[in-house]
Amino acid sequence: MIEVLVALLVLAIGLLGVAGVQLLSLQQTSNADLRSQATLVAQNMAERVRANGGSALDSADLTAFENEMSRQLGGGSSLSVNINNDIATIQVQWTERDPFAANNSSTQTLTMNARL
Repeated sequence: MIEVLVALLVLAIGLLGVAGVQLLSLQQTSNADLRSQATLVAQNMAERVRANGGSALDSADLTAFENEMSRQLGGGSSLSVNINNDIATIQVQWTERDPFAANNSSTQTLTMNARL
């Protein structure tokens, strides 16, 4: 009888471990999706700057772009575009879940240099 209880305890601990690994896997999949979206946002901005003749977008287009970016990356995201000679430096920041950080989130930054 005691052997059955010990076996059930070992099984329960193993299943809790599997559930923890599954949860971490889901969080990292979500973070990978955010990183992919940030890369697409930076590439999209580079193409828009190229299409605009190598100059920055006007404020209305930039506001519309930032609203779309916030929808994709969350409300805490930000965008910075600096154009110097024929190089556009595009920086995208967003917040993602980080179970190892003190406040369970961390700010990530993607910097892309695009030749115009």
